[in-house]
Parts: sequence; structure tokens; C-alpha cells
Amino acid sequence: MRIEADASIARGRLRWVAWFGRELAPFPGRKEMTIRLTVSVVLVAVISMTLQVPQLPFSAFFVFFVTKENRALTARTGLIMIVGATCASATSLLLYRYTFDYPEFRIPVMAGSIFVAMFLTRAFVIGPLGFVFGFFVALTQTIAEGAPNTDSLVRTSLWLWVGVVYPIALTIVINHMLLPADPWQVLVRALANRLDTAGAALRRVVDEGNAGGQTNSTLVELATRGSSPLLALLSLAEAKDPILRSRHPAHLATIAASEHLLRATASLEFREPQALTEEDVLCAKALLAEIKMVKTVLPAKSPSLPPRKTPEVRASLPQLREFRFAIESFRDAQVRYLTADATPVIATHKSRLFVADAFTNPSHTRFALKVTISAMICYLIYNGLNWPGISTAFVTCCFIALENTGATVRKGWLRLIGCAIGGLLGYFSIIFLIPRTESITSLILLTAAGSLITGWISAGTERISHAGLQAAFAFFMCVFQGFAPESNFTIVRDRLVGIFLGIVVSSLVYRYLWPEHAIASLRSILARVLRNLSQLIRIPKIESPIEAEEKAADALRGIITKDLDGTLRLSELVSIEKIVIGNQGRILPSRLEHMTSHTQALSLMTAALAGKTKLEEWQRLDTPAQQAESDLRASAADRLLKMAAFLEDHQEDGRSDLESTFAIWNRSVVHVSGNDRPRLVRRIVEEIKALP
Repeated sequence: MRIEADASIARGRLRWVAWFGRELAPFPGRKEMTIRLTVSVVLVAVISMTLQVPQLPFSAFFVFFVTKENRALTARTGLIMIVGATCASATSLLLYRYTFDYPEFRIPVMAGSIFVAMFLTRAFVIGPLGFVFGFFVALTQTIAEGAPNTDSLVRTSLWLWVGVVYPIALTIVINHMLLPADPWQVLVRALANRLDTAGAALRRVVDEGNAGGQTNSTLVELATRGSSPLLALLSLAEAKDPILRSRHPAHLATIAASEHLLRATASLEFREPQALTEEDVLCAKALLAEIKMVKTVLPAKSPSLPPRKTPEVRASLPQLREFRFAIESFRDAQVRYLTADATPVIATHKSRLFVADAFTNPSHTRFALKVTISAMICYLIYNGLNWPGISTAFVTCCFIALENTGATVRKGWLRLIGCAIGGLLGYFSIIFLIPRTESITSLILLTAAGSLITGWISAGTERISHAGLQAAFAFFMCVFQGFAPESNFTIVRDRLVGIFLGIVVSSLVYRYLWPEHAIASLRSILARVLRNLSQLIRIPKIESPIEAEEKAADALRGIITKDLDGTLRLSELVSIEKIVIGNQGRILPSRLEHMTSHTQALSLMTAALAGKTKLEEWQRLDTPAQQAESDLRASAADRLLKMAAFLEDHQEDGRSDLESTFAIWNRSVVHVSGNDRPRLVRRIVEEIKALP
């Protein structure tokens, strides 16, 4: 037993090491973003030190806060921050007339500002603008407590506005001039990554002469995460480029073709191992050449790729034939709408200020109330203790507030861990480096080193980026304690205590007051995925036009992929909730996690079954085989619907005729040869039966 326990611990450690390795590994754009962050912080430090602009730690922190993956998103975020901070500063100066020296007015104003900020975060179309305005008003009201008079208060507030706004403006300029990450370039890089993934699978097939039998978690992630980030990049790229706007339908078709290519690659990699014929190898080599050619013209806004097809090499492996259909779709999308009279077909939406359910969905109001209660409890605690150093508890409650308990707790712990990392870097600097600092050059080198380390973390995925943001702030709080070298160790200590207090209070409020658990959201979305899969698995129907069936399958695949992305994210949060608050409901989190994993695999198989190659194979089946398969798929769809109902109302119904229809179908396809469809149908049924 001891040996098994030690082995389990060792496996857990290896998983954590592998996880950290993945999260800290370089990826396209990460190095450039880190460099932009570092240069911006160094310039802000030089300017603030030279001109003696106060609040330097906040100025450097907002460089990290506003810098995003590409320059368009950075500019949009920065402008929202500038507008929100400016309006909030003006509003706060007006409110000082009524709240300065009047805590009975100031405290309700602070609470009301936090409520408005958090409500607008979820109900306002431009949620970040509402958050910045409300939060900044509440934050500036807390300054009034330590101000000796109104002149000092106004001066401090205006300097705070300067210390926030000018770094943001400078960051926008740096992101446009230094190693700019244009949204179009980032989109091209993402599409090229999909082509590279497909090409790598083909090269392995050619080199080994064997297809299938692979396990590739990266490919599964790419094939099931969907294209929402790519569509967002396309929207940003087209906003200021009329050439890209004129080819909007072609770009949408290209993104859809890249999804098709990933699904075809997954089908090729995850099928049962099979040796390739000579024709298969020739086809794979021809597809590799086609991928290389398509990739070379991908960055062009108006590509000149001739509209020819891949060489007609008839592969015996159906997955290679589906792969060829996918790459042909990719190539066709590249050469569409190149004529001068092409007009974009862009859907127009009526502009609105608030989301559709802004004033009818009570969860928005409850969310705002929970954050307000948490923040004000922390405010009363640190004022009651006369410990202003832990005022970060107030800020923590606002910044970690997310849609459910799991997401909030994860962000809170990232904030605490990041602060600890930044604090350790700061302590090391105070003890060993700052006493030897003799000029601004030494300070700049120290600032650059700290920014590089924390910037690399901040430029990572959402799983660790918030930790990098907080590590940077803690480091800057240690290093920038004034316009001369200082060595005050209590700053980071108090900040850590404040963050911990904010996490504890928020967790308790979220736990007992209108709890919104990730596990409930996961059950709901997973049930929706299973229902949509039940519709997709029914395709094709006997005697239905294949063209209409293909369109229906494409529409369902898009919906399923979008929901699957949400289930994978929620599955991670459920694991956190399980540690923090235990099991919620009758369905164990471990069961939901396994079900999410199986559903991910099932979605890839079901999408492949509705692919062009498999629909052609469907048409080659005789009528009895088609009828038996249709009955089997209908029975499988019923099983998925029962599982969806169980997820929503916990009513288990063990009755199912899947096994009997499966046996009937097996007898009906015994005589089928030269058709790969029965193999995939069998795998899908077995996957459904394996669903926990």
C-alpha cells in the first residue's frame, strides 16, 4: 500500500511539473509581448523618476494591466481605461463636496459605486468601461480618509489620474511601434499553426507508413476548442482594413476549413492503426505539398493562388480522403471573392447599450451585491483594525470577482501566488541589490529584469497570466517606494495579508450567498452538448438530400464546438471547487470530469461520421444496412438524451434498447466490405456505452 501511495504522489508531482512546463513554455507572440511590456515599464520608470510623478508602482502596474496580445486589443482596452478613469475622476471630485469629512455619506457612495461597477460588468455591452468607472470612483473615495485637507485631496486625486492615464497612453504607442502584434498577423499565425499540426501528422504517417494509434492532447484541444478567438481576431483585423472587410466571407470560410482540417487530422491520428498502401503514401505526400503551398500565401490579404485542386490520387484510407476534402476547402476559401466587384456579406447587428437580459436576469444584481458585500466587509475590517496597509483586501474582492465560485477562487489564489512571487523578488532586491544602487541606470536594469520575469508569466495563458500581473505589482511596490532607495519590508507583508483576507471573505460570501457553482454551469452546458450530439448523430436520415444534411451537420458542429470550449474550461474550475467547498449535488465532480473527457472524444467521432467521406460511404450502403444503422443511431441519440436529462434533473433511467439495436446492426453489416463507415459507427456506440 505504501509503495502504491508513493507512486501516486510521484505521478501527481510529474503532472504538476509537466503542467508548469507547458504553461511557461514559449509560444508565438509571447516573447514579443514580454519585450513590449518591459520597454514600456522602463520608459514609465524613467519618466516618473525624472519628473517625480507620484504613484509609480500603479503607473508600472497599469502597463501590465492594459497590454494585450495584439495592438488593436491593447488600444481598445487602453482607451476604455482612459475614458473610464477620466469620467470617474471628474465624478469623484464632484462627490468630494459631499463626502469629504462625512463618512456617513462616503461609505454609501463607495458601496453604490462598487455595486454599479460590478452590475455594469455583466449587464453593460462595454462591461470593462462600466467596471473602470465604478471601481475608480470607489477607490478615489478611499483616498479621502488619509487626506489632511481638501487641497491635498484634490492634488492627490489629480496626480493619481496622471499616474494612471499617461502610462496607458504610452503603452498604446509602444504596442503600435515596437514589434507590433497586428490582429491579422496573429490570425494568420493561428491558422498556420493549424496547418502545421495537420502537416506534422501527415509527415509522421509518411515516415512510419502507418496511420492511427496516436494520442495527442494538443490536437484534441485544437480540434475541440473551436474558433471563437480566431473570429474575434478577424473582427479586430477587419475594423480598419477595407481589403480584409471585402473578403469577409472568404475569411470565414478559411476558418471553417481549418476546423474541418483539424477534425480530419484527429480522425487520421486516433483511428485504429493501419498500414498505408502505395496510393495512400502518394496521396499524403501530395497533401503535404498542398499544405506548404497554401501556407505560403496565407499572409496575403489578396492571395494569387490558382484555384486548382490537389492531384487526384485516390487513397484507400478514408481519413486521407477526408483530409483531402478539408485541404481543398481551405484552398478554395483562399481564392474566393477576389474580383473587384466582390462585396462583403457581413451581418449587421442593432447597436445596444445593455445585454438582452440586463434588467430581467436576477443573477446580475445578485453578483453585484455579493461583490459589494465582500468589499465593504473588508473595508470595515481594515478600518476597524486601523490597518490601512491591508486595504488591498478591498481591491481584491473587486478584481477576483468572476461568474462562479470556482473561477473566483482560482483567480484569488493566482493573485496571492503572484504577489508572493513578486514579493520574493522584491525582498531579494531590497536586501542585495537596492543598497548597491547608485544611479538611475542600476534602477532601470533592476526594473527591466523584474519586468522580464513577471512579464513572461503575464504573457502566458489565462491559467497563469493573472499571477504574473500581481507578481509585477508586488515587485514594483517593493522597488518603487519613493524617489530614493528605500527598504521597507512591511509593504508586501501587508499586501499579502490584505489579499488573503479578500480571498477568504469573498469565498465565504460566494459560498453561502446566492452560490453560483461551476459544477451547475457544467451540468447545464454538458447537457446541451449531449442534446446537440444526439441531433448530429441522427445525420444522415434515409432518403434525405445529402447537401441539406451536410449544411445541418455544419451548423450543429459549430454550436457543439463552441459549447465544448465552455465545458473544458468549467471542468478545470470544478476541480478547484471540489477542493475548496467539496462536492455539490448528487453528481460527483470526478464523474462530470470523466463525462466531459468522453464527450470531447465523442464529438470528434460524431463530427467525422457526418463528414463528406463518411456521407459518401453512407450512400454506398444497401437499404437494409442503412435502415439498421439509422435505427442504431436513433437509439444512440435516445441514450444521449437520457444522459442529458440525468445531468439536469438527476433522474437515472437505465432502460435502453441500444444493446439490442447494436446487435441487429452488427448482423446487418457483416457482408459490408470496402466501406470504413461501420468501423466508426462501432467506435461511436462503444464510446456512448462508456460514458460514466
